[in-house]
Amino acid sequence: MKTRKWHIVPVCWFIIGVVLAGAGVFAYFSSNRDIVHFSRGLGLAMLVAGGLNLFVCHIKSHIIHGVHWLEVDALTAILLSIFPLFNDLIFPAVIPFFFGVWELVSGILKLADTAELKRSHIRCWKGFAVISAIELLSGTASLLKPIEIVVGFNHVIGIIFFVQSFGFILKSVMYKELIS
Repeated sequence: MKTRKWHIVPVCWFIIGVVLAGAGVFAYFSSNRDIVHFSRGLGLAMLVAGGLNLFVCHIKSHIIHGVHWLEVDALTAILLSIFPLFNDLIFPAVIPFFFGVWELVSGILKLADTAELKRSHIRCWKGFAVISAIELLSGTASLLKPIEIVVGFNHVIGIIFFVQSFGFILKSVMYKELIS
């Protein structure tokens, strides 16, 4: 009987995906006023995501393709989480802009990672290219005031967290293709 061996990396990435999806659900279904009060929770989700991703990069840096892009993405999430975690005076108009910038930076880093995966002939590069394109589009859209007015900034933030979670869930599913 063959036993299934669990790897810590895809489990961590899946946990990150679930944490970010949970924050996305809360943001999406909350009122705009609740988002201001819950910004610390969203910052905590970013911190957990960045911290676990950095942990993964640290323990498996020798086998994961494009690990340096993942490290920069993790550090970006950790450093940017400081703003919503420790800033008591967050204005509602700043929140979608802030998370949109995070989404844009993350999308740019994932695009660079995708190019490296393609050069290394890693089959799953197209999936990550789609995720990075969606991150770039949603990050850009979150910076546009008309989108925020029509959709509501709680929905914009929820979508940003959903897109981030999909990227990590894809990484957990495609783990075996990302290791050398």
